[in-house]
Amino acid sequence: MMTVDQICDQIGRKRMAGALGIKPAAISNAVSDGKFPSSWFEAVERECDRLGVDCPTDLFSFKRSSNSAAPANAA
Repeated sequence: MMTVDQICDQIGRKRMAGALGIKPAAISNAVSDGKFPSSWFEAVERECDRLGVDCPTDLFSFKRSSNSAAPANAA
C-alpha cells in the first residue's frame, strides 16, 4: 500500500501544491502527519489517476463513523 510520502514523491510536491493551491510546507506537514487532509482528496486522487498510482482513502483524514459497517437504512 502507498504511503503519504510515496504519493507525494510520485506526484511531485510542487505539482501537488499547485494542484491544491497551497504552499509546499503544507505538503511537508501532511507527510509528517502521515495523513492528507480530507479536503485534498479530489485533487490528490486526480493526480494519482493521471499517473496510475493507487490512492487509498485510508491516507486521508476522513471522519469515519463507529458503525460504518451497518447498512445506511438501519435504525
